[in-house]
Amino acid sequence: MSAPATPLVREFRHILLWPLQLRRLRRETGFATHWDVLRANPGPWKEVKDNLLVDDESCQSGYQDFVYFLPYVQRFLYGFGEADAQTPSSLHMFRRDDIATARVRLREEDSPIDLAVERARLVFFYDQDVAILAFEVVGRDLPLEDAIELMDRFGRPYPPYWDAPGQGAHCTFSVEFLDGGGRLLSASDYGDRDKYVGLVRDIKQTPLSLHWEYLLQPLVPAYLGGGILQYYQIENKRIPIMTYLALDEPRCLTRGDLTRIGYAAKWGPSETLPFAPRFLADFEHKHCYDRYWDGEDPASGMNTRFVFCGVAFAMITRHQDDRTDLVHTFRQQFFQIGLIANFHKAALLNLSNRFSIAVERLRVGDYASVRVFKDSVREALELFLRFNHRYWFHEISNQVLASDMFARWAHQLGSDALFREVREEAQDINQYLDADRTRKAGDNAMRLTVVSALGMAGTVVTGFLGMNLFNHTEYDPWHKFWIFMAVFVPTIALGLYTVVMSKRIATFFEAMSSERLTWRQKFSAFRQIWRPPPRAPRVRKRVAGGDEPSRRSAGQPAGGGRASSAPQS
Repeated sequence: MSAPATPLVREFRHILLWPLQLRRLRRETGFATHWDVLRANPGPWKEVKDNLLVDDESCQSGYQDFVYFLPYVQRFLYGFGEADAQTPSSLHMFRRDDIATARVRLREEDSPIDLAVERARLVFFYDQDVAILAFEVVGRDLPLEDAIELMDRFGRPYPPYWDAPGQGAHCTFSVEFLDGGGRLLSASDYGDRDKYVGLVRDIKQTPLSLHWEYLLQPLVPAYLGGGILQYYQIENKRIPIMTYLALDEPRCLTRGDLTRIGYAAKWGPSETLPFAPRFLADFEHKHCYDRYWDGEDPASGMNTRFVFCGVAFAMITRHQDDRTDLVHTFRQQFFQIGLIANFHKAALLNLSNRFSIAVERLRVGDYASVRVFKDSVREALELFLRFNHRYWFHEISNQVLASDMFARWAHQLGSDALFREVREEAQDINQYLDADRTRKAGDNAMRLTVVSALGMAGTVVTGFLGMNLFNHTEYDPWHKFWIFMAVFVPTIALGLYTVVMSKRIATFFEAMSSERLTWRQKFSAFRQIWRPPPRAPRVRKRVAGGDEPSRRSAGQPAGGGRASSAPQS
């Protein structure tokens, strides 16, 4: 008996939502924002003047998208329409139309697959060093095996390892970008193992394939340098994806097919599962949203299933030539939901990274390091505060489908847990700054108290004797000046010396006020004012090859901290 034929995906739409961390602009560049830089040197990119009209100048479809969301989400996505609005728009979008086709070869022995490029957008976000690249490709009448392999392999910025000298694992064999005339614009280099290994070995940065570098130009990866607009990867290994698959009969998909689509896993026989049965026991309950899906009755008209698995979202439906509304909903409204969800996670990861780098660079005994740390974390705290009140929202629409999808998408991306973690980091750092301010205020109050206490005797004496104890009226001005300096300089020196010794004097005052100490002990505390404190004993740490005295003071922490996902300037 022959094996059943592989189903055909009549319409395959694959959108990459690639979050990027932008390197902060230096003041000497003369630009305030990243989109100002791109506006001045756009290259192949064109600025979108109105995000609502980017696909339809008549606003027929834009109207439907606009009313789909709540007012504060409308302002986030499409800006402020009032002529006198003072608040800057949250999104700044650019597009490029020079890439017409992405020619993909999954394996060396496979024939190329031509995918039409229908969207290439670069979105910047106000007040956040984050950008998202949206890249959409479309294929028709693809075997299900090729569609699933494209989901697994196409959105890979670099090969995690190599199956063969020229074949990167979990990557396509090659990707070529072609223009409208079929001319080659750029090609991938997944097979260049020496390049990837060398970059990781030499500069400890994750490299990108050449076709992704080309797509983002004039933005340049931070490991290359040489440009004003530089970026890092926020998340490695896989670019977040959203996929639309329309089949003649989606109910023909087996459980193995559905789980591979949901996880964007490697292709395998339909009768098998990609993971262990126990791991997939709650797959339908945990990852599938079946509001419009009835797997038993084809006549019910419930032919659409949504699957959320981590960074992958899939919409599986029945192919109908007259149902263009499903494609529009996926490309516009669901795309906006995915853009918001992935932006939330990217912004939170960026903020967490900034906190981590600031703490890692802190050296408690170094005044300059402490000052830079305080400036850095205060700026990060301000960014988090503005993100919390401007961008962080749980409800995006009063449409039940949109509300449920956003909640599931955000949960699968882990945004809620990440937000709590970043908020705890912000609270910890804020408590540290508050404690440091309180400690400094206490030290200053103690010094002022000591100086005032010691100066009280002189104040009382001069006040009791009056200011005419000595008569200097007969002296000339120069004699009076030198008499003034003879009193002024020792007084200032005594005051400064009192400040320097204030901690020891405060300890003596505390001993004098204690009723438990004897006069001998109080006198001993008085003598401690002029005795230096005992030094901490030097700790000798045994190392391989003998004993070596430790250069670290006793009780000083060894340092370290959570590793950051990307360095900052």
